[in-house]
Amino acid sequence: MSELPSEEDFGRPAEVGEFVLAEATPGDPQHVLDTLDRYAQEHRFLMNVGPVKGRILVDVVARLGPDSRVLELGSYCGYSAVLVAMHLAPGGSLVSVDIDPDAVAAATAVVAHAGMADRVRVIQGSAREVIPTLEGPLDLVFMDHDKDLYRGDVIELEQRGLLREGSIIVADNVGPLFHADAYLDYVRTCGKYDSTHHPSTVEYTDLPDAAEISVFRG
Repeated sequence: MSELPSEEDFGRPAEVGEFVLAEATPGDPQHVLDTLDRYAQEHRFLMNVGPVKGRILVDVVARLGPDSRVLELGSYCGYSAVLVAMHLAPGGSLVSVDIDPDAVAAATAVVAHAGMADRVRVIQGSAREVIPTLEGPLDLVFMDHDKDLYRGDVIELEQRGLLREGSIIVADNVGPLFHADAYLDYVRTCGKYDSTHHPSTVEYTDLPDAAEISVFRG
């Protein structure tokens, strides 16, 4: 594969959710993830974090303590919500936000099927609408929505006082194909973060990609 799939090639949240409910073992989060991976490999491309970059995210979640609060921007079909929730320490919780009602419905169903509904709340709305309603501080923010919004939404989190010293921002899809330069320049040069770049590949392809992990200095 030499270029990113077009939106026409993406799996639609409703059909992906139906596939998971029909094929995955209820209450088994790993089998739910495996089923989503199988859908992406055998049917249509999924723009979730995937199993390769997923390991980067899991390594960050493992650093969180009990009762941690996680925010996800970009629910899609619920893949990363399940992935994060299954690795949270006791008392941890995740709020997942998506502007697309079909994605919210699919993610809610997939999370429940995985047995993670007690740890995850999926909200419909834009990040700018939902962020002011949240309680902080947030221990982890996973960004996997519109790349043009990354920079502004991080600044909004700062201004709302939702980040504390040590809060971690994980930004997916910041590789060369995604034009995330404005965000990368901000977290690397604003003086508020210790930021590291983690080269990888676009989910389910060999195309170059990366994740950026930025720790808020407070």
